[in-house]
Amino acid sequence: MILNKDEIMKYLPHREPFLFVDEVIEFNSEISIKANVTFHEDAFFFKGHFPGNPVVPGVIIVEAMAQVGGILIYKSFESKLLGLTPALVGIDNVKFKAPTVPGDKLTIEATLIKKKLNIFKLSAQAFNLDKLVVQSNITATVMSK
Repeated sequence: MILNKDEIMKYLPHREPFLFVDEVIEFNSEISIKANVTFHEDAFFFKGHFPGNPVVPGVIIVEAMAQVGGILIYKSFESKLLGLTPALVGIDNVKFKAPTVPGDKLTIEATLIKKKLNIFKLSAQAFNLDKLVVQSNITATVMSK
């Protein structure tokens, strides 16, 4: 493990119950990251999505992917960005390939495709036991508080 949940909180402003990244398992500065996210059965969103047939909302998985990308960005450019507020600019080409249910552990991989000034374009994929479940392109930026 490269970063645990406490160390992740140094790079992301998110906190429970909206911090989804459990651990970073691979990190290549300015290139790529791999992290694990587990959706526990007691997660707040399962109560209403859907009673009797709980499924992780797709938007929550995309948020987790964006958080993993955020860690890649903040850790790679720490001296310039730490303390600035992240902002999601765009999500493109999202494809959902399979449902994610309570207890599933996703491995999320994100790759930095392009950096221009403080705009970052990433490619992200989420896998459940090596099976692709979601893919997306994510564009983010950082702003002063």
